[in-house]
Amino acid sequence: MQFSPIKWQSLNIEYSFSDKYSPISFFDFQKNAQNAIQQFGLADTGSCLILKTETLPEFLTEINSFLVKQHIQATIKNEFNRNSLFGYYFYLEKENRIENIEGILQTLENDVLLLNINTLLLDLTQWDKLKQALLFKHYEPCMVNAVPKAQPTIQAEFKLILVGSRDDIATLYAYDDSLYQFCQYAEIESYLAVSEPIQIEQWGNYVQTFTQKLLNKSFSHKALNQLLRHYIRESENQKLISISPTLLKKHILAIATFYPNQNEFADIQDYLTTLEQQSAVLNQYVLQDILDNQLYIETEDEVVGQINALSVVEFDGVPYAFGEPLRISCNIQYGDGEIQDIERKVELGGNIHSKGIMIAESCLANLLEFPTQLPFSASLAFEQSYGEVDGDSSSLAIFCVLISALTKLPLPQSFAVTGAIDQFGNVLSVGGVNQKIEGFFNICQARELTGKQGVIIPSVCLSHLSLKPEVLSAIREKRFHIWTVENVSEAIQILLQHAFYDEDLPEESEQSSIYALVHQQIENNQSEGTSGSTLQKLCKLFFKAR
Repeated sequence: MQFSPIKWQSLNIEYSFSDKYSPISFFDFQKNAQNAIQQFGLADTGSCLILKTETLPEFLTEINSFLVKQHIQATIKNEFNRNSLFGYYFYLEKENRIENIEGILQTLENDVLLLNINTLLLDLTQWDKLKQALLFKHYEPCMVNAVPKAQPTIQAEFKLILVGSRDDIATLYAYDDSLYQFCQYAEIESYLAVSEPIQIEQWGNYVQTFTQKLLNKSFSHKALNQLLRHYIRESENQKLISISPTLLKKHILAIATFYPNQNEFADIQDYLTTLEQQSAVLNQYVLQDILDNQLYIETEDEVVGQINALSVVEFDGVPYAFGEPLRISCNIQYGDGEIQDIERKVELGGNIHSKGIMIAESCLANLLEFPTQLPFSASLAFEQSYGEVDGDSSSLAIFCVLISALTKLPLPQSFAVTGAIDQFGNVLSVGGVNQKIEGFFNICQARELTGKQGVIIPSVCLSHLSLKPEVLSAIREKRFHIWTVENVSEAIQILLQHAFYDEDLPEESEQSSIYALVHQQIENNQSEGTSGSTLQKLCKLFFKAR
């Protein structure tokens, strides 16, 4: 069976937006939150609504705007403490007078209070008192110093909205597991799940509405598509597009500064390129090291037991991740043994990495029908890797390099491979596919594209792709290629040009299958181990002992 690379047309993301847009706001995408807030507005005092959301100013502004539309006037407090929330009494001894400083709950001009959970967590005992005030409609006053006589309880009738991240909500729930006995819950979504073209149109309308409101400007269809592709790169999913008002505001204001004399932003690619270049300094250092052969990555010829895998490099505090190829090598010694992961042995391999190695070993034993004890030993190394390696996205590459070492068939170094696998040989999804492809492409381009170079990725990752224009151009001109695979046998067919099993061979083919080649190599080595003179056997034992 012959496999063809993906055609560039299927990688090109281009939507036909309408010339006229219908105004759409952020909350038009929040149907669940809308229902929850509407029900909350009808509820009695003592009600509580928890909203999982970002607590950035733009999100809170959007929430407040929708509350106003529902005729709900809320007091919003992002920063507060125990005293400012509940008020307090203190005794002025010289004046023999008790002073009362009113808190937020005493000065509410309406009956709805919106609080940031993160601030509440700074002193969790605030929650106990707030819960008391909410449910029982009164609370004991706070005293700063010794007040000579008791003060009456403070009446408080209000409704409460708590906003925060999933982690903050989880922390509050861990402290008070009765939370959802009296609280409702809803989520403000930062991403739009896209299942139909009309939803992309709605996203475009939202961007145009936001831009018109903010700057009285608009985007061309071309610029909208460029922004859409940028958002897909950020989410790594063509079906999940950001609708964050904070992110959109950041981009719109920056684009307006970048193109100061445009009432309609016609082409924003230069802005997007500049945005990435500002954060890509470390990427350039790594690329130069590879081009100077300080990091050895081959992009031509064929080698047995060596393969280019693809990784994503992230640095704490840097908002830009980039792809970096890495070389995986494998040595085989025949005879009962196991697969040795050098990264794990020197404690540079993480737990998920080790899991990927074990799955690759199990998959190999399953597909090649090996006994419980492997009839060979293998050493796997991530060459020139000096930090911790983790993740299972290299397990497809590990499987392929093991097959190459077992069959003595060379792997083309013009390919790079990424993909996780299961124990049955299915190729599974991985992250960072755009960066991984572009990381290998940049090296090949710097060394000159030959038309033979390319990458192998999981088929399920096709919906993750939103590649840079220069990569799409090279694919269109057939100077670079992308193959997608669903299982390990397809990857082996592309890389080694051999069918995995005999039944997959073309009729009257004289070529041996991978299965046959592996078992033939094992049989040959076992035969060599049982033949030869006594002196030869002693020599083998001697050198093995050394």
